[in-house]
Amino acid sequence: MINKKKAESLYKKSISILKKVQLENGGCLATPKGERYPYVYPRDHAIILLAFLSAGKVKEARKGLEFIFKSQLDNGAFPQRLDTEGKDASYKPIQLDGTALVLYAFARYCKESKSKSFQSKYWAKASKAAEYIIKWVQEDKGLAFTPNSIHEFPPAEEGLEIWANAASSAALMELSELENGSDKEMERFKEEANRIKKGIVTYMWNPRIKGFIKNIRLKESSSVLTDPDASTYGVADFGVLSDDDKRIKQDVKRIEKNLWHKKLGGLCRYPKHEGRNNGGWGPWPHFTLMVARHFIRTGQKKKADDYINWVIKIGQNNLLPEHIATVNEFEEYVTDYGRAGLLRPDRKILIENARKNKAFKKGVAYITTPLAWPHAEFIRTWNLYKSVFGK
Repeated sequence: MINKKKAESLYKKSISILKKVQLENGGCLATPKGERYPYVYPRDHAIILLAFLSAGKVKEARKGLEFIFKSQLDNGAFPQRLDTEGKDASYKPIQLDGTALVLYAFARYCKESKSKSFQSKYWAKASKAAEYIIKWVQEDKGLAFTPNSIHEFPPAEEGLEIWANAASSAALMELSELENGSDKEMERFKEEANRIKKGIVTYMWNPRIKGFIKNIRLKESSSVLTDPDASTYGVADFGVLSDDDKRIKQDVKRIEKNLWHKKLGGLCRYPKHEGRNNGGWGPWPHFTLMVARHFIRTGQKKKADDYINWVIKIGQNNLLPEHIATVNEFEEYVTDYGRAGLLRPDRKILIENARKNKAFKKGVAYITTPLAWPHAEFIRTWNLYKSVFGK
């Protein structure tokens, strides 16, 4: 059973955190100033806006959309990250899922606010962003190429990546259901959404592993990444396939079996890979909450309770971290990155704050606390929970 008093307390704190990270100009920082990510990342920003909508904070969501549309590049995409003034501060290539998630949040806002004037005002920009996504869809497989996506680790990301494709299909489908474009334009978006969906089902479902593959890499790096990965649940979370689909159920079983942390609990993003893990390998609350939504949507209350209770448990004064790790694995990270000369300023902030945290002496490293993203996912997950299982 969930302690609803504690859940409501975390819910209220989560709304407070999201309001705190939203700037006067509407941009939403990934962390409060003084933590590791004092930037606006379109991916995190869009998910925060979805949480505002879930919490009934329509004005905040609108303000956030106005901010992000101002940053749109000439090619229709949104930068990888922005500074507090909304200027391009990218240090990685454009990420297709960032553009797709902004479109997804825009469409959800238009549907929920029923603001035809807002929809009309930004339709040309939304349409331009959609065309940017479509131009990356490969003819042979119907899947979109992205140099980076959710994990931002090129060996695992560059190619036909599943999270970016799920977000792209969902965004185009959501747009096709609005009313501003011409019939021809709306039909085009719907066709492209279904083309990507067909590509996901045809090329990214792997019956041998009973799960979705993470990525199909192309050209000289031609390979298939079949490691279990929590982000593959995006296929259902974005509604490309139903949670009742047999393939989704099998994929979630695979995620849980392979990525639930045996010592700390919670879901890790991916299996442990030496040299990849910022802050040490360990469980992430926002991925745990995403997959919790599968159990909510399929009526598995006990499983949903277990996942949500874990998130509540790791909160420190209702503040959620990016992830946690054992101190031993955290120190492995510090040694490896330090010896390689990769401890740039933001990573030094991460290390300093983790070591100052009271949990460190108890053997647990808290990485980047608070991070806005898990607070956004808690808002969305808790509201879904109450809508299914009652208040």
